[in-house]
Amino acid sequence: MKNTSLTLDLNTGRCQWGESAGQPARLLVSGDICPIRNTATRMLAGESGGILADIAGMLADKDLSIVNLEAPMTERPAPILKIGPNLIVSPRSVELLRAGGWDIACCANNHIGDHGPAAAMQTLELLATNGIASVGAGRDLDAARKPLFITRGGRRVAVLAFAENEFGMATPTSAGANPLQPFKNISQIREASRQADLTVVLIHGGNEYLPVPAPRVIDTYRAFAEAGASAVIGGHTHCPQGFELWHGVPIIYSLGNLLFDMDTSDLLSGGYTWWTGLSVRIAFGPQGAVGLEIIPHHFRPCGEAVLHLDGAERTRFFRYYNFISEIIADPARVQRIFDAWCLTRMDKEFCFIGAPFYPADWLDTPSYKRLLAVRNIHTCEAHNEVLTNTLRILAERRELEAREGLPYLLTLMNGEIPEDES
Repeated sequence: MKNTSLTLDLNTGRCQWGESAGQPARLLVSGDICPIRNTATRMLAGESGGILADIAGMLADKDLSIVNLEAPMTERPAPILKIGPNLIVSPRSVELLRAGGWDIACCANNHIGDHGPAAAMQTLELLATNGIASVGAGRDLDAARKPLFITRGGRRVAVLAFAENEFGMATPTSAGANPLQPFKNISQIREASRQADLTVVLIHGGNEYLPVPAPRVIDTYRAFAEAGASAVIGGHTHCPQGFELWHGVPIIYSLGNLLFDMDTSDLLSGGYTWWTGLSVRIAFGPQGAVGLEIIPHHFRPCGEAVLHLDGAERTRFFRYYNFISEIIADPARVQRIFDAWCLTRMDKEFCFIGAPFYPADWLDTPSYKRLLAVRNIHTCEAHNEVLTNTLRILAERRELEAREGLPYLLTLMNGEIPEDES
């Protein structure tokens, strides 16, 4: 069987499937960091070390570490017209990244271009000046596509990063993020794997708050594993989404947030999983990955620090994570959850129906943003998959059947295992 369902040890969060002849190389990857609101207040007071103090041991236990930087670092706001928030953080955010000791900042995401090409370039230059490598963004499309090659412990590591096609993507003539293009990405992964001992693939995409990956995401990430990746690691969903071993390659579908203070009162699930994320430490032997450790953490209740999950909460997280990981191996269960999820998004994805979006009044922002909304629904892979699947459900008259899965979905979104399966 191509899929090997893995189970975490409930005490350690570890899973081992191979042996390393020598000292394994250890890769640590953390999810979204966006120092705004309470986090920014403490950071700007010079307390970056205190924000990360509780996880300092975790951050130091690695040979190479990566974090996703979810906003441009600039003091010159220039918000682009888009759908969704235009995130921005202080250039002093680099102090927080330095305090965490991250070697690489992933900039392939849907917010690095929120304030235009100049802010994206300022961010990359600020990272470089402070000794932090970046991947997944660049001065133009060619630069954004380039893999990062870095050597650790005598091994050459290639890191590639892709972002689903929302806003702020690089173009042939302007700076931004590296867009997801699966057919091209597969050839890039194959070429990078020929030039490196280890090839790490990072993807920023998928459906926000969905507790298991959608069918398209599973197919895409598995294809990247088959193309030569040593590990495939996802982000963007703001919640954990489980993991699997595919042809011997670990796929972590989403890490969730590391630190992203935000008002979550209007989220469908109440926001539990927003505040609870994970970092993953993967051990690599000479022939590839041999084991991993899932390290859960949270930043409740006020976003001022990242804290380990301990005691009963830690055990609860591991049980939940094992459960959603088991679902990934069952296409029927994945589809059932995704069908229910699509119905929760129907009003949002169909909001343009009945409202004219073309011809747009280019001088009228609301009119132009209606056009942008339609564009985003069709060009962003996650939104398009929801739209397409919802239309299929409705055309097949399966709406009532799909709605039967809503209680199951909502339970998972709250970080809980449904009672009949616990």
